[in-house]
Parts: sequence; structure tokens; C-alpha cells
Amino acid sequence: MNLGIVTDELSLNLPFALGAAAALGLKRLELRTTMSGRVPFFSDEEKELLEDMIDDYDFKITAISPGTFKCKLRSPRFKEQLINFEKALDFAEEFEIPKVIVFAAERSDEDTDGDYQEVVDSVGKAALLARSRGFVIAAENEAGCWNDTPESILRLHNDLSDTGLMLNWDPGNFHASCGLDYKAGYEQLKKYIVNVHIKDSTGQGKAHRWVPLGDGEIDWKGQLDELLRDMPDVDMSLETHCWPLLENTITNLKMINEYVR
Repeated sequence: MNLGIVTDELSLNLPFALGAAAALGLKRLELRTTMSGRVPFFSDEEKELLEDMIDDYDFKITAISPGTFKCKLRSPRFKEQLINFEKALDFAEEFEIPKVIVFAAERSDEDTDGDYQEVVDSVGKAALLARSRGFVIAAENEAGCWNDTPESILRLHNDLSDTGLMLNWDPGNFHASCGLDYKAGYEQLKKYIVNVHIKDSTGQGKAHRWVPLGDGEIDWKGQLDELLRDMPDVDMSLETHCWPLLENTITNLKMINEYVR
């Protein structure tokens, strides 16, 4: 089982996060945010530390999540996304990271059905750019984005299948978006999955909460069984999402060990 962790789910303090990951035996890392900002905008000191820790602890960085297109279509930030995405690819190249996670733009009240084409065009350009440089690009399904329901996730990937766009499958985000367990989307989406986020979810709307594995409404035992059957080498990253992070990460690791025993 290729189990790792998103480092900022331990701490934004990169030295602490890397030390905690090593202590927990988690050698596969997904990079997202540090005290300096979101990848690729790490400080020189953080990058040097990362290089040293990779050598000293045999860490493998499996993916980065620069937050590309995690904003609204009409936001001034949207026009900067592809420029920053190229910087993220430079970072991935420097550290020999195979996968880059992106989003499919946040919805807003001003959006119309016709805006979907701009999402497809933008994500498609990023996917083609990543593929041209030898990277796997994976869109994360996210509540409130243009890929948040079974139908919208499948539509995006079918429409961009010729670009190489793959899926960062997040059953927690799936549940938070539509109140459904993984079974409502997994079978039709599994051919696109190259990365998985592990966290649990309960409630809907204002009552929604992120909780430790086993306290939520997702059948994680069933999902892990199916993932290990269908794609045993897929990367899975703990994304604890509920405080206290370290304590709940340890709880999640214990639950995963029980589920896959």
C-alpha cells in the first residue's frame, strides 16, 4: 500500500512536518503549503531542508498541489493561474516529482452554464502543458467547484480525456459536496484515478464536519479494499483535516491498519 501524507496536515512548519512524518514511518509526501506559502513559493531555506531530508530519510515526494484554478473564474487571480502553474512544473522538475494536482475552478453566483467551456479550456491547457513536460496532472474533485458531483466529475474527465487529465480522487470532498458515499462515483471514475486523499466527512451544509476515520459517513474499509484490489500501486495521502492534526493523524493510521489488516 503506497500510503503517505500531505505535509501541512501535520504542520505548516516544514521541519516539524517532515520530522513527524519520519517518526510515523510515512516516507511518501505530498507537498502543499508551508509557512512561506503554497508550493512552488517555498523559501530557499525550506527547499534546502527538503533536499537534505529527502537524502537523509529516503522520503519520496509523490505529488505537489499548487492550488492551480482554486479560485473563481471572474477573480483577477484566474488570469495568473497558468503562469504560476509553469512555476509549479519547474519546482516539480527540480525535485523529480511525478504528479501535479490542480482544481477545476470554484463556482460563483455569476457563473452560467456557458462558463463551463472556459473551465475546460483552462484545465485542458494545463493538462497539455504538464504532459508535454512529462508530468501527470490530476484534477481534485472539490465541493463548490465545477467537478463536485458524480456527473460533473465524469463530464470534465470525458471532455478532457485526450489531454491526459487524470483524477485526484477525494471521497471526503465527494461526500462534503453531495452527501454521498464513495460508491456513488468510484466505479465510473476509477479509470481516471492516479492519486487518493484519505479523510472522513459527516453532515451536510452548515452541519458538515471533517472527522477522524471511522467517525464519519464514508465506508473507508470498503473504499480501501476496492482501491487495493483495482489499483494496488496508487498513491494514497492522508489529509486529516481535523484538529488536533497530529493526534488525529495517528488515529487515522490506526484505523487504516485495522481496515487493511
